[in-house]
Amino acid sequence: MSDSHTDPVANAVSSKQAYEEAINLSQHVPQAKSISEMVLDAFQSAKESDQIRDLRLAIRAAHDRFDDDQAYELMGQLKQLKDAEAADMAALEDLSAKFPISRILSSYKDDPSFQELVYSLALKVLNQTHQAVSNPSGGKSKAARPKKEAEVFVISKDGASVTLPLRTPRSKANADREAFEFLGFSFIGEGDEAELQSEVFVDKDGNQQPATRKNIVSAIQQQTAFEGFSAAQQ
Repeated sequence: MSDSHTDPVANAVSSKQAYEEAINLSQHVPQAKSISEMVLDAFQSAKESDQIRDLRLAIRAAHDRFDDDQAYELMGQLKQLKDAEAADMAALEDLSAKFPISRILSSYKDDPSFQELVYSLALKVLNQTHQAVSNPSGGKSKAARPKKEAEVFVISKDGASVTLPLRTPRSKANADREAFEFLGFSFIGEGDEAELQSEVFVDKDGNQQPATRKNIVSAIQQQTAFEGFSAAQQ
């Protein structure tokens, strides 16, 4: 029984490593990379419930009109909702420890919300693949087209600075470990196997955002996170 539960996990880890190595290979055309990124984003994007998002907006609006009583009441509701969602997450973790992911997913195959997610993703892949095949980029001029270099930003604070290239979204943070540590991130592991301890950061509104290079630079420039830092394109 235990083998049937652990083997898929091991396969998932090796598949992740194989993908991260393959996504940066020049042999893959840009359309293929975009489609694969779209599939991953559908399942990995950090999302919060609509109720929490609406409450945050309502709290902000109450603060803007200096309605402290309303803001305090809404913050109480927000805490209750977050506590309830934390309990849900604990229950899901307990469930995932008891059943393999394939069994859990199969139980949702007829759920309308799950079907909406799966079929909307399948439609996007269908449309994007059709577009890629119908309008291949490059043709005869493909070899002559220069490779687009990643934008590089200089991240500065208190007189110190580091560079942060906007690599492909799935490039490991370890490739720019110095920059991530300068921003306050921590790593687990050593050498090429080191990974971010947390793959999200929290903005000034309390929302968790994926710790991608693009999100980090945008947050610094818009002053929604990483207070005291500045980002300028090199």
